[in-house]
Amino acid sequence: MAIEVRKVVLESVSDASGLAALIDEGAFDADGVIAVVGKTEGNGGVNDFTRILADQAFRKVLMDKGTRPYDEVKEIPMVWSGGTDGILCPHATVFAKVADDGPVSDEPRLDVGYAMIDVILPDDIGRHAMVEKVAEGVRRAMAEAGIEDPADVLGQNHVAHCVTDGETRLV
Repeated sequence: MAIEVRKVVLESVSDASGLAALIDEGAFDADGVIAVVGKTEGNGGVNDFTRILADQAFRKVLMDKGTRPYDEVKEIPMVWSGGTDGILCPHATVFAKVADDGPVSDEPRLDVGYAMIDVILPDDIGRHAMVEKVAEGVRRAMAEAGIEDPADVLGQNHVAHCVTDGETRLV
């Protein structure tokens, strides 16, 4: 398997037409999509509903054009960050597994592993409990990608929920 990475523009907060077009054009199958990372036009705060709308739109396209059941589609990691003030454009980067028709090589190549981690509680943030939960997730993602040496991991994307004023008062 190979990884196809494509970026699409979001024309509105609930636009997933770019994803649908890539599937329709044969860039990859809906069932091959393994992750999405995107930036919406919201404000990025705890009241930013644009991330939810984008998430719903992308998952709907995967349900409509693929064969995976809802329980599988809802587990696909989709990381949405709000706030595209200034020169930024709302967009999404889609990662999909595709058939690998390229030559066999010993050169390093892109691979993607993903894992959902245990809930990071407000009082875990910035503490050892958070480090342990993220580290365990990275280990699971490495195993899923077939990566054995941590030195071969060039990056990881971890997102936790925004902590509200009410939650900070509880800590």
